[in-house]
Amino acid sequence: MTGATEEQQGGLGTFGGVFTPSILTILGLVLFLRVPYVVGSVGLFQSLIILGLATLVSVLTTISLATVATNLKVRGGGEYFLISRTLGVEFGGAVGVVLYLAISVSVAFYAIGFAEAAAGAFDRDAASVIQSVAVALIVVLIGVAIIGSDLATRLQYVVMALLVMSLVSFFVGAGRDFDADLLSENFDKPDNGTGFWEAFAIFFPAVTGFSQGVAMSGDLRSPSRSITRGTFAAVGVSTIVYVAAIIVLAGSAPAATLVDETTTIMGDVSLAAWTILVGVLAATLSSALASSLGGPRVLQQLAKDRVLPGIAPFAAGAGPMRNPRRAALITALIAVIVAALGDLNAVAPIISMFFLASYGLINYATYFEIRAASTSFRPRFRWYDRRVSLAGTAACGAAIVAINPIAGAAAGVVLVGLYLYLRRRDTPDRWSDSAGAYHFTQARKHLRRLDDHPRTRDWRPCMLVFVPRDPELRSRMLKVASWMEGDVGYMTAVRVVEGDDPRRRRHAAEVEADLRRELDDSAPGSYARVLATQEIDVAVPALVQAHGIGDIRANLAVFGVRDLRSTDGDGEAYGQMLHGCARQGTNVVITNVDRHGWEVFESTAPRDRTIGLWWSDDQVGQLITLIAWLCKRDPAWSDARVIAHVPAGEQPDERARVESLLEAARIRADVVEVEPTAAALADALGSTTLALAPLRIRRGRALGPFGSPLGMLLESLPIAIMTLATEFLDLDAEPDDELEELAELREQVERTRRWVRELDTEASARLVETESRRIALDAADDDDDRDRLRDAVAEAEREATAAFRRYLDAKTRLEAVERRFHEMSPGAGPSDLDPAVWRSSSRD
Repeated sequence: MTGATEEQQGGLGTFGGVFTPSILTILGLVLFLRVPYVVGSVGLFQSLIILGLATLVSVLTTISLATVATNLKVRGGGEYFLISRTLGVEFGGAVGVVLYLAISVSVAFYAIGFAEAAAGAFDRDAASVIQSVAVALIVVLIGVAIIGSDLATRLQYVVMALLVMSLVSFFVGAGRDFDADLLSENFDKPDNGTGFWEAFAIFFPAVTGFSQGVAMSGDLRSPSRSITRGTFAAVGVSTIVYVAAIIVLAGSAPAATLVDETTTIMGDVSLAAWTILVGVLAATLSSALASSLGGPRVLQQLAKDRVLPGIAPFAAGAGPMRNPRRAALITALIAVIVAALGDLNAVAPIISMFFLASYGLINYATYFEIRAASTSFRPRFRWYDRRVSLAGTAACGAAIVAINPIAGAAAGVVLVGLYLYLRRRDTPDRWSDSAGAYHFTQARKHLRRLDDHPRTRDWRPCMLVFVPRDPELRSRMLKVASWMEGDVGYMTAVRVVEGDDPRRRRHAAEVEADLRRELDDSAPGSYARVLATQEIDVAVPALVQAHGIGDIRANLAVFGVRDLRSTDGDGEAYGQMLHGCARQGTNVVITNVDRHGWEVFESTAPRDRTIGLWWSDDQVGQLITLIAWLCKRDPAWSDARVIAHVPAGEQPDERARVESLLEAARIRADVVEVEPTAAALADALGSTTLALAPLRIRRGRALGPFGSPLGMLLESLPIAIMTLATEFLDLDAEPDDELEELAELREQVERTRRWVRELDTEASARLVETESRRIALDAADDDDDRDRLRDAVAEAEREATAAFRRYLDAKTRLEAVERRFHEMSPGAGPSDLDPAVWRSSSRD
């Protein structure tokens, strides 16, 4: 939690740790050297619009920062920490790496800016001099960073004082000669001015320093409160300064002068020109200092999280505040190399893109967090809205496109590449991010929507696989179950533990943890569950009935054959348990995965494997056919040949009929006609690699086709999947006409119901009117009135009778339409593939 219980990590407060580094970076080189050019190029009005748009990005991002920062305990790493703890290590790591490199390179940028200003003041602007001064400044700044943030903070106060002095000199000097007429002339864009978005691209880097204080999060006494207050204050104060500077410049010099003398005009209108030089030097020095402090802390947190291999040594810190000295040395090395290269214009836009990308992801991370609707999302900052954060994401993307789309694309390629690398590297999770909450929310939403959609054609296995204790048999059974799942459904492996006392329940929890680890290797994406019970034959059907949520319910219970050769009592209990599952409307499968069949499977080349199914003209035939197709989706069976063994019937064209049915269902299989005997079944399926055949439960015993005992039949088969079907499937995937008719019927039902209600109301009104006239007739004394009222009653009775007949007729029509609608509703009847063929249930 945040707030009073928040761990005090460092000694810096809001002013020194967040406000000062942020505002010193915002009020940087752009203010002194580029704002005059922008005002002279596009005029006062467009300059204020540019400032407004740029500030909008910073304000929206600051809102997102405040939201996330007040919802968790912020540690070191700044933006990286916030993004990684929300979007996960892949997104956070990708942003963290490029952000660290951007900050390290920006140290060299600011150092070269300082060197150019200092060398120009002494007319020593040779490239070698500038590079030497820049390298020397980097060494000094990193030395300050190595000593500690306390010294750097005190140095920032000195820089702040120099910057304030420069601004006071400028505003007092320019205000003294302020000309309202000149302000009016500079209000609109001059004829020879530059483009709006070009000026925007020049100005925008001015507002990208508002997050400098976030990088110091690990050194703050109260990170959540300081980041919120300090960042908002820095954005607010800097915006006021920029508005004032733009207005004062527009009223101090003509547009042409502002453009031509953009680097000197502020000094010319100030009380003393040297104060602006001091301001430029202070601005560049402060920005370089802030970057030299923030960059190492990002690397330190990346190393703590072990995002990349080989960076763990940089997680070390010195002193009570864990000052990242090793990371500072690496930052110095990167900055010195970049400064020695000299020309930074080629990479400067990409660096800006990295900052913008990180701001965009902060906004998206906040939107993601809000949308996830986690119960742990309780930020102390209340002025948030997911639409605001989404707008911030869009604003950052628009700024990237407006400034330099090519550089933005390059930055995007780097970010995506790092993200894919980190995802492939599969870094273990060391914290809980918002992805789980997001997926939970999405699952909840989609489950609710799923209830409104018919799924007669989209049968998917939701399997409960009751695995044995033997690890070898369990591994084989899980593999066969994964074939049947076909990577389109859900599979839950269930271990049954006898007993439900506390000791057994603790043991069940340990077994479930072991089973979960086993599934990670043998059947990734599956789930584990342990059932502790005293009465297995009752508990298993109850679990089958209760398993699932919403429309996702267990529809396939898978068992082994371990009890089929047991005593009569045990065999009958086993059969009763299977029958209990079938009574719940769940399909039942018994798998045979003995050693011999498995050895045959493993020794057979994939292209030589065969899937043999015993054809059955009922609903179990539909399920067996679909299971064979699902197995073909697995790489182990993708090249296998499917053979449908069709028992010879009375019709001479039986083979052609089955081929036509399979063709209509778009399932490839070779159809072979065989004798309808148990011996022919054993011979046909015994020569395949995987056998699928019907299962029946009769008088508590599991039987194969022709009533053959299942135990005896399975001894002659390879890996076998014996299936009992309790539901109708639709193998014909041409549902559009039916769904259209179903939708029309639904609308017709609603229209007819409204019509019935209207006629019911009318008939009731007619009856009331008739009764009212009868009462009037009984109360009448005059013969003429009685004759008139008698005629009125007769007329009312005729109208009431007619209305009631219309109501009965409409109600009869409604019943017919509703009956037709329910017949076509999901699960109401057999498939339209061939009602004459898929005709009977396989349960006896």
